[in-house]
Amino acid sequence: MNESVDLSPAVEDTTAAREYAQRIDEGLASVERVRGKVTQLLGSETPDAAWLERAQGAVDDLLDITRRHADLALYYLVNEKVNNPLQYSALHSICCAVMVVLGADWLEWSQPEIRSIACAALTMNVAMGPLQDLLARQAEPPSAAQRDVIRHHAERGAEALEKAGVDDALWLQAVRGHHTVHDAPDSEPLEPGPRAAEMLRRVDVYAAKLSTRKTRAALTPAMAARGALLGPSDHPDAMGATLLRVLGLYPPGVYVELVGGEVGVVIERGPRAHTPLVAALQRQEGNVLLVPQARDTALRRFAIRRGVDASVVPVRPGHAKVLRSRLQLGLPLVQTPAPQTDAEPELDSAT
Repeated sequence: MNESVDLSPAVEDTTAAREYAQRIDEGLASVERVRGKVTQLLGSETPDAAWLERAQGAVDDLLDITRRHADLALYYLVNEKVNNPLQYSALHSICCAVMVVLGADWLEWSQPEIRSIACAALTMNVAMGPLQDLLARQAEPPSAAQRDVIRHHAERGAEALEKAGVDDALWLQAVRGHHTVHDAPDSEPLEPGPRAAEMLRRVDVYAAKLSTRKTRAALTPAMAARGALLGPSDHPDAMGATLLRVLGLYPPGVYVELVGGEVGVVIERGPRAHTPLVAALQRQEGNVLLVPQARDTALRRFAIRRGVDASVVPVRPGHAKVLRSRLQLGLPLVQTPAPQTDAEPELDSAT
């Protein structure tokens, strides 16, 4: 489970390269289909039994995507959130679902628990889907009526799910409690319900901070992590450290500047939380690279200097083209579920 990525020296096998490119296309198409399904689900005002059946089907699709295309899914979802506030509610819910599944899997939760928290992530905002989309595009602060919906959406969402036929206690607890801070008393582990709600709360905040909205740009990854993944003492606790491990300090989809001055987008988690693979998009002098260039940031000359805002990157080559640059470094021989780290990731020196 905790194996690192081993890179072959080059991709000389054109058949293997073609198959890898096809896998990228299929993975992107799968994520986009789930995005479409969840957009329809969260646009519904009254969940019912038929709605619930479709939601559970979307969860099954999402679990399959996360296990077969984890880095690709993170890249697509985070990059879309960084760049585009359209269909915010669905995009945010799917992104949170992928993140909590990776975290729960790392912690070796049972398969029923993992499915329950994935269900909760996809449906946590069922009581405010259209409003959430509107708020992402809205230039003015929320009105009093909008604030009331926001304040009560977790409880109302859980009630709507119960009426639709959800009888999964963990699912309902996570939805109902995903805006409540759950601290374990006397360092004792949390019970499954509060534990699921706490993981969902942290991922919800983290993914929101990575998102572009009408009123603000996305935060850099380290700033988002400081505000969402740290424990009560402002240091990574067990859950926060786990999420930093499985997502990386610079998760796929965010933009970074390398020490040589190149700017690019993270495309894959690396063997350490701070050493992902990056597709360079722009040279130090500002010239756009016509073909994205893959960089292994574990190498000192390609180390990451800092996270950067999407607005400083003038080019969007397209997801498939960006991801295919991975072939320049060879095919991954082992698919790792999470970056490894010899120590807790340092946030103070990262941006």
